[in-house]
Amino acid sequence: MNEIDDIVERLAKIEQMFGIGGATVVIILAAFLVVIWKLFVKKIELIAERASEQTLMKFQASLDKELVKFQTKHQKQVDAIHDTFQKFQRMTSTIDNMMNGEKFTQHVSADEEVNYLVKCRHEFKKTYYQNRLLFPSQVCEKIDTLIPTVDIFIETFIDGLFPERSEENIQLNAEANNGLYIAGIWSMGAFTDILAQLKQISEEIEAEFRKIYGMSD
Repeated sequence: MNEIDDIVERLAKIEQMFGIGGATVVIILAAFLVVIWKLFVKKIELIAERASEQTLMKFQASLDKELVKFQTKHQKQVDAIHDTFQKFQRMTSTIDNMMNGEKFTQHVSADEEVNYLVKCRHEFKKTYYQNRLLFPSQVCEKIDTLIPTVDIFIETFIDGLFPERSEENIQLNAEANNGLYIAGIWSMGAFTDILAQLKQISEEIEAEFRKIYGMSD
């Protein structure tokens, strides 16, 4: 009631000063100003809301762009690591087959085995160096140790092969050994240290690859 009484009192004073007509004009002007002010405030709110929406849309667009870049980069890293590990496995499994053989596979000559291993070694080394920056330093250290060890294995294997391996010599060799062809002769223990080192390094590298993939035990 106090507010209403205050308004009535103010209107009475205006009426006394300007008369009924003047008071009416003042009231209309005041109401007009109130409406204008409310419209102005509403306009400001709309402008602020639109500006906020535009800022949010720009931020979302920027965020989406960065997310796509991250996903693309991450996928490239995953693909590179997977490709490198496949070639690593192909190389080490070839060495294992050369030493222990593989059941239910067609026999190939020692020269073919060596050539295939050298090819695997080159492919692995090339892929590894192309993607070296993607691997942790401890992985690089192990791989840098592995490659020379593979080279020693290849050189040791070649050194023990018979120098002449013509078709005629292969046939004579097989006939002299009950059908089993002997490609070369190596001293006892020639591969022991090399294979032990290869096995250790290979297991360590595989463990590191599992960490990269997030599949470590």
